[in-house]
Amino acid sequence: MLTYYQSGSNQFTIRTAPTSSSNLVLSLQDMYTQKNSAEILNGYTYNAYESLLTFNSNLLTGSSVQPGDQFRATISDDYFEIWHGSIQVYVSQSVDKPNYTNQIPEEGVYISNVSDNEYIILE
Repeated sequence: MLTYYQSGSNQFTIRTAPTSSSNLVLSLQDMYTQKNSAEILNGYTYNAYESLLTFNSNLLTGSSVQPGDQFRATISDDYFEIWHGSIQVYVSQSVDKPNYTNQIPEEGVYISNVSDNEYIILE
């Protein structure tokens, strides 16, 4: 299953069946409403040696897409289906992490060794 975030970069890299076609189509089917949609992939890169396809999809950038939505996905070339799987929509993720504070109560008063650490790691 591929993860799609509502905002941000949604670049996918997947291993496909070998293909020499330059016409690739991404087809989606909403698992809840059974609505079908398709998009011709442009600006993708394909590594023929490892059969790795890297692409960005704009198909899910509508306001009707909600977190938790799931889609059946297929990528086809001119003749065959070269990949099939699923895509699930998630809320945008951030890299914000908690800010750690020094455990020393006052400036200049040290309980143990002098250290510049701003957090404590417990194992």
